[in-house]
Amino acid sequence: MNSQRNFYLFIIATIAVLGFGLILPPTVSMVLSSAFFAAITWFKPKWIMPLLILYFPVRPFLVEINSGLKLAGDLAILVLVIVVLYHALKKKDIKSIFQLEIYEWAYLAFCVVGAISALITGVSPTAIIFQLRKFLTMYLLFYGIKRLSWTSQDFTTIAKVIVGVGVVLSLHGFVEKLSQRNWLLPDAWVDMFVSQANADRIYGLIGNPNSMGLYMIIAIMVTFMLLRTTNDKRWYIALSLFVGTMLLTYSRGTFLGFLIAGAVYLALSKRWIILKQLAIATIAGLILVYLPIDFADQALENAGVEQSDGVKGESSDDNGGLAGRFNNKEEIERSSNSGRVFFVKKGFEIFMDYPIIGTGFGTFGDSAALVYSSPIYEDYGIAGIYDYLDKDFYSDNQYIQIIVQTGAVGVILFAIFLLNMAYRIWQLRPTNKAVANATIALWLFTSLVGVVYNIWENQVFPMFVFAIIAWVETIKQGKTVSVPGDNN
Repeated sequence: MNSQRNFYLFIIATIAVLGFGLILPPTVSMVLSSAFFAAITWFKPKWIMPLLILYFPVRPFLVEINSGLKLAGDLAILVLVIVVLYHALKKKDIKSIFQLEIYEWAYLAFCVVGAISALITGVSPTAIIFQLRKFLTMYLLFYGIKRLSWTSQDFTTIAKVIVGVGVVLSLHGFVEKLSQRNWLLPDAWVDMFVSQANADRIYGLIGNPNSMGLYMIIAIMVTFMLLRTTNDKRWYIALSLFVGTMLLTYSRGTFLGFLIAGAVYLALSKRWIILKQLAIATIAGLILVYLPIDFADQALENAGVEQSDGVKGESSDDNGGLAGRFNNKEEIERSSNSGRVFFVKKGFEIFMDYPIIGTGFGTFGDSAALVYSSPIYEDYGIAGIYDYLDKDFYSDNQYIQIIVQTGAVGVILFAIFLLNMAYRIWQLRPTNKAVANATIALWLFTSLVGVVYNIWENQVFPMFVFAIIAWVETIKQGKTVSVPGDNN
């Protein structure tokens, strides 16, 4: 990524553009940020990853303060696609434009099915486009990254940016928690409804505790890579910080997915030293991060520091802490009546009425339905089910959403997408076992947490997943000849 000095200047300039963008008029902010992101991507295409890593994890915070900052990331990805298409046309390599893997064709076909079904159901074109953006933005990033050449130094640099952003997210999260959600947050977030059961969780600049937990998984993953390739023990500091922060998100799906995927990684790699490293980081994270922050939070709350206006409900000792998140009987009952379990049951009820291609995007618990509502909610008695939130529901289960919205056809296409992707990753093991094992674990983690999150609609986590899969493809194509950890 060129000289270190130029890269540092680029990082500083990006932070400055986003920082000044917060205080400028929205129109000026939009022009400035969009022009900067587009120019960087056009002249330095490989810098798009650090650029987006600095942007997307804090985008919810930025956009809440100044809506003019909302287009920069999408525009950068669009420019990247234009760059790779331009170079393909310049070389008269038209064929490469349409060289897609089976899982890519399946994913695109899945999106087509969801869009067509939505039109048949009566979803507005605006809502359909909104949902297609959620699914396709990071695929377009994948499309562009796959057509660039990368080096080991590129990956190391990107990993360090991920760690840096993770540190900022963690420290801000501590301030948020200790201030009882009153400091360093937009007014809308301070006043946002938060149940008492979720009040102790860190939402962070990313605006969601589950998304925060997912980012910490990526940060932990790349910190292990840096620890392995540099042998610098100082990376234990970051690793311990991220483990402690992940614990403070109380994100059950993330914890369970991490344990299962981690066990599979160990079985494949036989790198038992990771157990020792993880044990050290976990103990340090508990003692130096989780317990002090949690103790200070409880002390401040007992001292009379008021929670933000958005926190509702009575506090209960049974709901707090890690154990409470896994043993909360009230939450289990709520899940059956109006939560994840309820929506799975309701989803299969709807599927029986629309078994072939489903009801379409924007009809059941996705991002578009959350913003624009759904034309079928009244028919199935789920309109305004969360009227106290003044919005509709999020399914928090990618698979029931796919079943309902795209039917049997969509389920088959999405299964092909996931399984062929896994097959492509597995094919890398004979030549790049370290990369293949880590990517298989990431694929498994992503597939597992899809049961409890709308994982492929989360802009931040799929950015990393698609980027890593794209890098796997560049290795298979010979465009990336050196990857950190290959020879260990």
